[in-house]
Amino acid sequence: MKNKKRLSVMLAFLMVLTSGVGFGYAATDSQQAETNSTTAAKAAFSDIDEHWAESIVEEAAALKIVGGYPDGTFLPDNLIKREEFYKLLSNILTVTPDTANTKITFTDVKADEWYVPTIKIAVASGITSGYGDGTFGIGLMISRQEAAKVAGSVISSDVDSNAKGAQTAKDKASIADWAYDYVDLMFQKGYMKGDTEGNFRPTMALTRAEAAVILLNLKKNEDVIAASTSTSPLAGCTAIHSGEEGVFSKGKGTETSPYEIYTEAQLNHMRMHTTEGAFFVLEKNIAITKDYSEVSPADPHAPDWSKGNFLPIGDEDAPFKGNLDGNGFTISGLNIIGTEKPEDKVLGADYAGLFGYLGKDSSVKDLVIDASTINGGEYVGAIAGYNEGKIKDCQLGSKGIIAGEQNTGGLIGASSHPVSELSNKGTITGSGSNIGGIVGYISAPGTMLSDCQNQGSVSGAEKTGGIAGSVVSSQDSDSVVNECDNQGTVTGENYSAGGIAGYAGSGYYSLTIENCVNSGEVSGTGINGGITGMLDKGKTTITDSKNTGTVGGANAGGIAGNNKGQITFSYNSGTVMADSNGGGIAAYQMEGEGKISKCYNEGNVIAGNSSGGIIGENKAAVEYSYNSGKVRGEGVCGGIAGKNEGTIKYVYGAGVVTGSGSSGSLIGRNMGNLTSAFWLNTTNSLAAGLEDGSSNMQDVMRVTQEELSGQLKIERQSGYEMLIDILNEKSEAWEYIYTITIPAPGNNSTVSDGGGVVVPVEIPSTDSTGNTIDSSDLNSKYLYPVLIN
Repeated sequence: MKNKKRLSVMLAFLMVLTSGVGFGYAATDSQQAETNSTTAAKAAFSDIDEHWAESIVEEAAALKIVGGYPDGTFLPDNLIKREEFYKLLSNILTVTPDTANTKITFTDVKADEWYVPTIKIAVASGITSGYGDGTFGIGLMISRQEAAKVAGSVISSDVDSNAKGAQTAKDKASIADWAYDYVDLMFQKGYMKGDTEGNFRPTMALTRAEAAVILLNLKKNEDVIAASTSTSPLAGCTAIHSGEEGVFSKGKGTETSPYEIYTEAQLNHMRMHTTEGAFFVLEKNIAITKDYSEVSPADPHAPDWSKGNFLPIGDEDAPFKGNLDGNGFTISGLNIIGTEKPEDKVLGADYAGLFGYLGKDSSVKDLVIDASTINGGEYVGAIAGYNEGKIKDCQLGSKGIIAGEQNTGGLIGASSHPVSELSNKGTITGSGSNIGGIVGYISAPGTMLSDCQNQGSVSGAEKTGGIAGSVVSSQDSDSVVNECDNQGTVTGENYSAGGIAGYAGSGYYSLTIENCVNSGEVSGTGINGGITGMLDKGKTTITDSKNTGTVGGANAGGIAGNNKGQITFSYNSGTVMADSNGGGIAAYQMEGEGKISKCYNEGNVIAGNSSGGIIGENKAAVEYSYNSGKVRGEGVCGGIAGKNEGTIKYVYGAGVVTGSGSSGSLIGRNMGNLTSAFWLNTTNSLAAGLEDGSSNMQDVMRVTQEELSGQLKIERQSGYEMLIDILNEKSEAWEYIYTITIPAPGNNSTVSDGGGVVVPVEIPSTDSTGNTIDSSDLNSKYLYPVLIN
């Protein structure tokens, strides 16, 4: 009796067909042609006449994919069980795994049943791991999404780039995460589709006719139908993590065939490949709508991420070593919130970001994170808490919120590898030091920061910057920051804040900040600068940079707050407002520290103590610089320096200087050296408002517009001399740029290139005539000497 029953079940199973409901399958062109052929194989099933799948069932039977019942029926509309569908699938496999040592432990599988060899193939190939309760699901009807996963697991993932996928189904949101990629593949291949109303109906049970359609499609259109972990095109993640949520059904994890990410579950599943060095690519925008965070840890001192919905991928002990291509898509709804409780205190958890720690040789590119919140302690950033890899062309959107205690950045908390083309539009806050719009702290060799932009809001307690909280040269080679731009707001509670960097320093190797611009607002109660709050001593340089924004603070400079390095070829056209020391280029330079050369100010400087067009208080060196902006304040005010105890030479002042204290066109209060300096007679009545006993001024001359512009020479003891020649006495730093309209008397060789550089006219020293220009040019921007760059 038992044997007869088993035979009956076996026969019943062999009748089962393949996929695609009348509304849910799609015939390929080749299938349609063969189905319509008069030579198509026939099977004598008495119950399929005029059925929608008649010709398909007959062809599937002829190919021995499906069979009928002993009474001659096929029962096309009956539902098909899970074990039956797996058996039919085994009929079309071109590659099967060795199952000699395969053991199955499903509690509902009986060792002597007909389906055991089929289930062994499925287990050995990684197609299934059964249900979470330890069963295979014997006797249960297979759903359409389950059938899609099973069939999609044994075929190539190569598809036409223009093919329409599961996103076209009206009920796509009802497709389970674990099945979505397979349904998408079956849609794109044309093996399954929606019904006449556009719905896929993923949980509806599959009929025998539908099963016949699916499997016949695979048989006729796939060269390789492989259920083998060694040869299957979808082996790898699918085989290793079969049954887990978010497995990658497309791609092989290689550079040429990266794992493709379509769902939030797959984004979360990346953590299962943390140390493999695999490649991933986003194929759509990802919104985190589920909670992927763990419950509170049993260890009260361990990081607790349960208040958010996502855990950082990778940490200090196991950094993420993969490569993610965002492909221009956006991740949103990412809420990573971590806390720690050491010594009965509640602190933010370290290494907070999409990636907690990016290891060496890892990379992230072309990714946007928006409408997300990342909160932590040290090393906090939207992309990475700590970075040792390559991050390029990524952005934090305007709805992104990043908060940490220190080493916190809009995209990266801290980095030891160069990064480029990053931008921030979000809100960044830090309660400690090293807070930046792009990166909190960076020390890397070569061009470590380039083409980065901040348009968001950045605030921190110490070392706060629109691009970086702190930039420090690497221990291995010289370092450069270039082509960075701050357009946002930067607020430092104390110490130092800057439009580009709060702090810039170097060790043995040099640090250069070049071609950077601040057009945003920098403010706070500390020492602030348009480019950097503090340019520390050593081999540090700012060059070819400018400030056009507003800089305020206890001490403030258009380029730097406290300058201990070198600032060259930089200028300010913005507004500087300081409670104490304020300068168009720097707030102050301490004794023996810092040098400003070949810089100018044409903006407004206002300070409560020492106001200077170039520097508020100088105890070091200023040379080859000029001021044409307005300087005023309550204390000492000067076109070049508010207070000078250092050395200033080869400069001129052409901007109006006023103040309630002592003021001068060049120096407000001079206690140092002032050499080869000129001041326009209309700007102030004095060169130096106040001269102390130690003041030393040589070749300090009051000049007219004609003398400053080179129309007239300056009379000296040796005769008449062009002012620009005096400024260029030690170095060719200056030039005139304007058009000569009337040649000077006695000189027929002078030519003009229509506004280019004009060489000073050579006239005998007994003649005061210089370059002759038209009176209408007296208001020209380039009327007075400009710096040669």
